[in-house]
Amino acid sequence: MKKNLLIFFIISIFSLPVNAQSKNEITILYLLPFHSQENLARVSSLKSSSEIYQIKQFEMMGFWQGAKMALQEYNYSDKKINVIVRDVVTDVTALKKILEDSALMKRVNIIIGPFYGSLFPEAAKYAKEHNITIVNPFSTRFDFVDNHPNVYKLIPPFISRPEMLEKVFLASPDEYNVIFWSDSVPSPEMQAYKYYFNDKKIPFKEMRTLVIPQNSKKKNLIIAFFESSTRVIHSVHTILNLEMENSILIVPDKWFNISELTEDFYGLPHLYYFTNYFVNEKESDVQQFQSDYMLYYEAPAELAAYSYQGYDITRYFIDLYFAGFNTNDLKFNPLSYKFLWNQIPNGGFENTKIRLIRIKNFELEEVNY
Repeated sequence: MKKNLLIFFIISIFSLPVNAQSKNEITILYLLPFHSQENLARVSSLKSSSEIYQIKQFEMMGFWQGAKMALQEYNYSDKKINVIVRDVVTDVTALKKILEDSALMKRVNIIIGPFYGSLFPEAAKYAKEHNITIVNPFSTRFDFVDNHPNVYKLIPPFISRPEMLEKVFLASPDEYNVIFWSDSVPSPEMQAYKYYFNDKKIPFKEMRTLVIPQNSKKKNLIIAFFESSTRVIHSVHTILNLEMENSILIVPDKWFNISELTEDFYGLPHLYYFTNYFVNEKESDVQQFQSDYMLYYEAPAELAAYSYQGYDITRYFIDLYFAGFNTNDLKFNPLSYKFLWNQIPNGGFENTKIRLIRIKNFELEEVNY
């Protein structure tokens, strides 16, 4: 597996030739942080795919592998897909050299850039000046969309989260005690919640030490905002000693990366988390992708390695381009994303479709609204 990944990495940095394009043709430029000029860590000692993706050169390899799977879908279609892949890290001069290569950029229709945020303003500026669609897969920064009409920002804003909770739980706010469970460090997410709840006149309490209201007929909606492993582990012990049957607990998805959490925690009666992408492994399309990915790469497709995201983004935006950017004409349903676009005045498009997941009977199920 490791040998195959290394060979694939070397092959992937080359580009396909670009000639005059027809209406059934598209050219995509991938800007990926492959760190190809840096020394490669010793691969022979690695024991799992998760360790491979922790090496800088392979951080986005799963994304590119997923993208390659998507590109294969067009091999027997009437569409011609030209692909250019370039390695970008944090050197804005190197990025400008790529963008100023007129022969390279002449036919580019879409830039897909899961690279570091420090370079995105330069790429977005170029895309605006040359009317090229540019896709921002993983950044949360709003300024990348503001005043850049060609940008598609895939990560929903934090404000989507309290908006979703209001729709799902707070049709009658008087039925709940809303508790913001935080630490001493204010987070942008919590600020978004406070802004939204104040604007909607939904009362809430802020707590650093969780105290469940006693003798209350109301349900409790508890939203946790902290992510420190030590604080989380201590807090989970607190939760497990409380009566939680009448309490809904919303936690950051990073909590689930902490191996010390026990089955007692996952067995809480009303446990939820928000995520930007989610895969329902019971769906036949997902199972087929997993099977094909394993066959092709001898490694599992993983959300954490961006395998699904690379596939979804590539297929979605190729099809969107050929549909004249009319989402109503799209037939492809992404495996890990849901998209609901909001165009910013004088700016680009921001996805507002957040995913709320419930852990029930030790299984994951999405709350659809």
